[in-house]
Amino acid sequence: MVGIAMATAVGMLVSSTELLPLSFLFAAAALSVTSAFIFLRKSRALVFISIALTAALRFGLGHPDVAADSINRTALPDARSGVIGRIAGDPRFYAYDDGEEGSWSFPFQCLEYKVSNGWKTVSGQIDLQIHAAPAELLFEPGDRLRVSGWLAEKTFPGRNRLELDARAEDWERLEGGGFSMKKWGGALRDSLAPRLEQGMQELPVQLAVLKALVLGYREDMPRETLDMFKRTGSMHIFAISGLHVGIVGFLLALVLKMLGVPRGKFGLVLIPLLGLYVLSTGMKSSALRALLMAAVFLLAPLFKRRPDIPSSVAFAAVILLYFQPLEILSPGFIFSFAVVSFLVMAFAAVPQHWIQGPWIKTYVVSLGITSLAASTVAIPLGALFFGQFSPIAVCGNLIVVPLTFCIVLCGWLSIVLPLVSTVFNHAAVVFIDLLLGSVHVLDGIPGSSWPVDPPSVVAVLLWLGSLTALVTACTTRRQREVAIGCALCAVCLVLFGG
Repeated sequence: MVGIAMATAVGMLVSSTELLPLSFLFAAAALSVTSAFIFLRKSRALVFISIALTAALRFGLGHPDVAADSINRTALPDARSGVIGRIAGDPRFYAYDDGEEGSWSFPFQCLEYKVSNGWKTVSGQIDLQIHAAPAELLFEPGDRLRVSGWLAEKTFPGRNRLELDARAEDWERLEGGGFSMKKWGGALRDSLAPRLEQGMQELPVQLAVLKALVLGYREDMPRETLDMFKRTGSMHIFAISGLHVGIVGFLLALVLKMLGVPRGKFGLVLIPLLGLYVLSTGMKSSALRALLMAAVFLLAPLFKRRPDIPSSVAFAAVILLYFQPLEILSPGFIFSFAVVSFLVMAFAAVPQHWIQGPWIKTYVVSLGITSLAASTVAIPLGALFFGQFSPIAVCGNLIVVPLTFCIVLCGWLSIVLPLVSTVFNHAAVVFIDLLLGSVHVLDGIPGSSWPVDPPSVVAVLLWLGSLTALVTACTTRRQREVAIGCALCAVCLVLFGG
């Protein structure tokens, strides 16, 4: 399964370079799949080549540039552009400092594009920014809009190449989006949010943190608070991920145990409920990855199989990529799977007697290994994607992760026990104040973080590859020396190679 996932990722990354035409990929994939069926028992390598070519073809077919009439192929005019399309993701509102207006941002699936002689049918997706707009606009996924503004290439990472900048008076809603699972999940989240607000009216910052950690709301987070978490490498706690899904699953498992449900059948109940939770928080890559991993774990006993963590991670990656191939270029997807994969490898390489023992020893050692392993991957990726080098993250995660667990636990107890929501909300405030205070102290340490020029992709890959080899494949002193040497070469490339 791990080999299948790696072949899938490699094939899609090669396809993303657009060096190979779609016709070539189709012919090569057909030939390799046919050969793989004929020589299956003689060449396992041929099977992985077939998977890589099939994945490359899947990416090519899913890429918006495939269609001849894609908006991504349109020559950018030196004038305002008009586009008709549908909102293709969760709209997010970013308030200005005055708090009265802000910018709406969301992916936009294009249907028509205005040219000199009228409207032309197009395909493809862009990012849409509506500036100087009030928060009361209430955009929803699926809404059909007509928008005019300046269409330009983006200058920062993301899955879409183009961005349309418009102002509040430059758009018109043509029709609502109708029913969709995502919209229904958003409505469910909105119905749960008031329970987190009970007794929190005079604590706007703490409330914003609580809603962001528990339900994925980030719109109300003060900009300076978000910047502080970014600088200290702690921004990952606001991504609904394995930590959040694990806490919700833990609470639900306790309820099922009290109801007398056999442990082997937990999956039949937990998976739909966890799916509902992931749906209500926006179906982000990190949350979907955690849900799929949990599903593999929980369903394994029903098929008389033993759960396997590497296979679960690989299975989740393959499913996500085949349904959403453009995720292979998303920083969130890369962060999520790179960190989790390295955590799995690191724990597999650690001697078991380091972790075994009293529960406090197990917890402290596991937390230290998690923080160190995650940081060795997240710090270079943060520099690559966001131009921020945050070595303080290694120590910061030792504080931030346990406090996040306590906050999310209090938040969900507030939601499932509405009669005492105020009590649990104020219990969460204690941990939130500790979290904010700790991050503020870490941010104030000289040299804790600083902006950097993004390192080369070669240096990052060399660093990650050498660390992977060090914890998985190096069995002799000579091999370890070579791996460490490669890691030092990556550091030298960053420091002296530009």
